[in-house]
Amino acid sequence: MLISISYDLRQPGRNYQPLYETIKSAQAWCHAMDSLWFIYTSETVHAWSEKLRRVTDEDDYLFVVDITGRPRAGWLQKATWEWLEKHDH
Repeated sequence: MLISISYDLRQPGRNYQPLYETIKSAQAWCHAMDSLWFIYTSETVHAWSEKLRRVTDEDDYLFVVDITGRPRAGWLQKATWEWLEKHDH
């Protein structure tokens, strides 16, 4: 499953290394933009949402969505598009 994770971290200066480490625990990951990651995993979006809520603050915003096989458009680095293509199965 190919999942997109985006967030809005509301507390300036907080150490969000645990969030990044949690995301990097996926089978494969791509940090596409400051607060946008793509991961390849066998776990559900709900499981990932729960994992990430444990390492974020209550007032942070989080959006986790399955993008497997979805049409995509935008302006990203070539390496990001290649990563998405490689893991979309």
